[in-house]
Amino acid sequence: MARRHGPSRGRGARGVVALVALAATLAACTSSTDDGASPSPAGESSSAPEPGAEASTSGTAVPSVSTTGPRSDPARSTGPVATDRAGQTIEGTTITGRLTISHDDVTVRDVTVRGTGTYMIYVQEKSGGGCPENVRLEYVEVDGSGAPADSIPIYSPECGFTLDHGLVHHVGRGIRIANDVVVENSYIFLTRTWEGAHRSGVSTHGGEHIVLRNNVIICENVGCSAAITMYGDHAPVDGVLVEHNVIASTGSYCAYGGSVESKSFPDGADVRFIDNRFSTRYFPTCGRYGPVAGFAAGSRGNEWRGNVWQETGEPIREPAS
Repeated sequence: MARRHGPSRGRGARGVVALVALAATLAACTSSTDDGASPSPAGESSSAPEPGAEASTSGTAVPSVSTTGPRSDPARSTGPVATDRAGQTIEGTTITGRLTISHDDVTVRDVTVRGTGTYMIYVQEKSGGGCPENVRLEYVEVDGSGAPADSIPIYSPECGFTLDHGLVHHVGRGIRIANDVVVENSYIFLTRTWEGAHRSGVSTHGGEHIVLRNNVIICENVGCSAAITMYGDHAPVDGVLVEHNVIASTGSYCAYGGSVESKSFPDGADVRFIDNRFSTRYFPTCGRYGPVAGFAAGSRGNEWRGNVWQETGEPIREPAS
């Protein structure tokens, strides 16, 4: 089947128009968004940025709506799906409802999940206990336009997975992760947050061995805390690489870095922000108050290196510890 460009045609006119409106690049946004103006009202999108084919600081193409999600319109449609065996491959399908993964060596490829309930993709423990190993989500789209705003697009309270070339949109909450997770080459865009919601594009409340690499992560609306949040609520934040991402948010900050004093585990370790691009799309400081908070640079293996402002390429100095 031919490579598609942009979101799947079956999404509905309103969703298509909203995503096509992302065509402006982040680099072109500086003149209209550096005035510190308030974010869009709840439920409205301000035509958030799509970086398109521009190169990231790593020299690779920045993910966009047209390079993420299924590479062609899925040929089959079904209701909720749960894996039933190890080594299973699910591909070329539109799933309305939840996709539940609880087996080893599962690959989900060129699939659209149209969420309807609390979880849209749920990676959970196997029936005999223990996390499924080697779970891969490749060229997967998660469309939350038909789900409640507080639904979670990808939920993995304990178990690991890899998301590669994912497209997550029309959601009010982000990807919730804990341990052994890789999110790369993906486009994650929240627009359905609400006043007092405290949401983010990717969040962990404690975990280890997490990689966020070469993604666009945007949280746009009232109720955004940041694009990326790392809080030590349930466990320490330990071993997180945030590298080559484009980050933008209408929240207080664009990222929280795992060392938040008010949390049960306040001392994040081995958290590295390397070669990211923080956007002034919404505020001159990325977030309302700055690019990052709760980050103990230079302590316990934490590192800040090569991070710049998206629109100018100017370096961002290391945050004060």
